Amino acid sequence: MISNKSIIAVVTARLNSKRLKYKNILKYKNKTLIEHTYISTKKSKYIDRIIISTESEKIAKIAKKIGYEIPFIRPKNLSRDSVNPREVVWHALKKLKKKYDIVVLLQPTSPLRKTSDIDNSIKKFFTTKLDSLVSIYKSSKKGRFKVKIKDKKYIIKDYLNKKIGKNNYFINGAIYIAKVNFFMRKKNFYHSKSGFYLMPEKRSVDIDYKKDLKKLSKN
Repeated sequence: MISNKSIIAVVTARLNSKRLKYKNILKYKNKTLIEHTYISTKKSKYIDRIIISTESEKIAKIAKKIGYEIPFIRPKNLSRDSVNPREVVWHALKKLKKKYDIVVLLQPTSPLRKTSDIDNSIKKFFTTKLDSLVSIYKSSKKGRFKVKIKDKKYIIKDYLNKKIGKNNYFINGAIYIAKVNFFMRKKNFYHSKSGFYLMPEKRSVDIDYKKDLKKLSKN
């Protein structure tokens, strides 16, 4: 809790993945990706509750041993490749009996995200009085999900811009934060005044392809 606001972390972890099979329970440094996310989240000074949303009994069993709370099993129709994680978060918030002020989406595919990243992004979210915030990184290399920074405070999607300069910014998929009331209305973490938290490029590995595992092995 921070500023008397309750915060829930929703971790999304389905079993099947079109690009990389069973990626959420792959191991890095002898721990599954969902365990890395749990450890960094559990140490947070501000997050009050951690749940995992999965359609898989196998993942649920592994997650329970790690320490996750599993209040429900996700419907199969919310576990297809075409389903955006924000739909999963919306479903989770609707299912929970207790209401929260802030929701944080944490995907297991960002195992290099630290507790300090989580807590510092939450602090920035409050100090800058935002409705939503998304983690990004800066790089001189080509990447996915390019964004522009507006007024030194907000991000604007710039996905179609393929030009690469010295300072390019990309969404890294590690942290998404929003006021629950805002998120339930918009069903999205993005709007014209979404803020950002800048993470180092070396900790912005998002495991989606086999080549990403190779990047991870270098850390």
